[in-house]
Amino acid sequence: MPAQREHDSSGGRRPPSADNPLRSNNPKCRTCQRRMTVKQVTPVLFASGIDDVIFGCEDCGTEVKRTVKRT
Repeated sequence: MPAQREHDSSGGRRPPSADNPLRSNNPKCRTCQRRMTVKQVTPVLFASGIDDVIFGCEDCGTEVKRTVKRT
């Protein structure tokens, strides 16, 4: 009998990061497809609990900025 995966309350499948808490939520580089690392975190002015996070690729130098809710 195949193993059953847990489902969230909406009936859909849980994201892979929910199965493995050590899995990184960092984006993949669009250029070389490697995981990016956090370069800088800056609080958004006049917005409580929100940060701008700059991710950078260590191999090719590509950067991407994401706005995220602070946990």
